[in-house]
Amino acid sequence: MKKRLTKIALAASLLSMPVLAGANEYKSLFAVEGGASKVSADVTVSSQMYSVEQSKLGNVGIKIGAEGKNFRIFLSGRHYNTKDFDKLNTLGAEIEYLFHFSKPMSFFLSANTGKAFMNLGSTVNYPSVTADTYYFGGGAGLNLAVNNRVDIELGARYMGLGNTIVQGNTEYKFNDIISAYGAVIIKWQMD
Repeated sequence: MKKRLTKIALAASLLSMPVLAGANEYKSLFAVEGGASKVSADVTVSSQMYSVEQSKLGNVGIKIGAEGKNFRIFLSGRHYNTKDFDKLNTLGAEIEYLFHFSKPMSFFLSANTGKAFMNLGSTVNYPSVTADTYYFGGGAGLNLAVNNRVDIELGARYMGLGNTIVQGNTEYKFNDIISAYGAVIIKWQMD
């Protein structure tokens, strides 16, 4: 676990260098988010394919980060509540570019990367499997500055998994996680 967090922290640091180099004022960020997600995987057993598609699953997460004038960088962790997956968690990094349309409202585009930790439960058709896979993706959304210390963020996120695991005559293909979420972001000035 320590190695994973170290790698994610290093990646986030490297991603944030251009952001922090061009900004004159920084703010620290802490966010709590919740939303609804859809995850999909395909399981093939002896040429018989079963689609595992969970929609309407809830997710909750926290993000910590920093913000400059037009950029935000976050380290994030999320837990997904799903029936078919015994475990689905992600740890990652995100960078957002903010387009300021008015003082309280902005639109953002984001890129994300990290690692997903999954355990797909067994059924009568296939055995269980554990998969730790990297993801890459993007997102978009709206950010509303409630005041100088609180923002509300509404967004959509895509995380492409693209991992295939073969166990005997069973092939597991993990496709993607698509989420719609809302977040409350607390901001404070760094010294």
